[in-house]
Amino acid sequence: MQLTTLPVLILLIFGLLWYLIRRLYRMGSLSSVERNWLNVLLLILLTWGSFVGYQSSKGMFTAQQFLSLLPGYWMPYVVTIFVFLATMLVPSLRNGLKIFATETPRYWLTGIHIVRMLAVGTLIKASMGLFPEKFAWFVGGPDLLFGLSAVVVTFQVWRGRLSERQIMLWHLSGALVILLPIIGFMHLFMQEKLYPALFQFPMVLAPALVVPLLVMLNLLSYLQLLEKRVRSTDMAQLGNSRGL
Repeated sequence: MQLTTLPVLILLIFGLLWYLIRRLYRMGSLSSVERNWLNVLLLILLTWGSFVGYQSSKGMFTAQQFLSLLPGYWMPYVVTIFVFLATMLVPSLRNGLKIFATETPRYWLTGIHIVRMLAVGTLIKASMGLFPEKFAWFVGGPDLLFGLSAVVVTFQVWRGRLSERQIMLWHLSGALVILLPIIGFMHLFMQEKLYPALFQFPMVLAPALVVPLLVMLNLLSYLQLLEKRVRSTDMAQLGNSRGL
């Protein structure tokens, strides 16, 4: 088993998400049904992570038969597709996620991404010849920088010094620094000798769970702020039309 900060990362992310959901419920922002569905979602994601971790610990995901299925192209999207379908099919979950994105203080939604500084671990392992080098620098490097930026952004958001547009663009960049390298350079990563190390336990938890979850949190915040801006623009245009 490789030494990694991923278990700490998972505990921090899910612990904070559970705390924020509980906080909103105690404030009366979430109904018990909405809270329960959000917690069920967290439980399902943890169950998926446990399943993937167990299978990879048995060597299933480093077998040639599995690698021939090109998991780098689809594994990061399993969680994303599941959450999208669940959100579409369960109104209480959809409402709960909307309330979570709207009423959670923005400095919490930026601060959670500070954990991405732990991507420094992939760079260290790559420098030691234990991890695919191109993947570490093209994905882990930008992720580390984004985690560092989260420290500054969170402080600025807490002080009220950033506009909604700036926060929105920051969240979008947080998703893109992961999505663009994975989509654009996966064919290069697959040619690396150490490419199978991505799917060893516990490193497999990064593409299977942690990375898509952080990207979805970025996109959730971005879409909530975008919706608010669009709604404000529509209201302003409606007010102008009535004044004519």
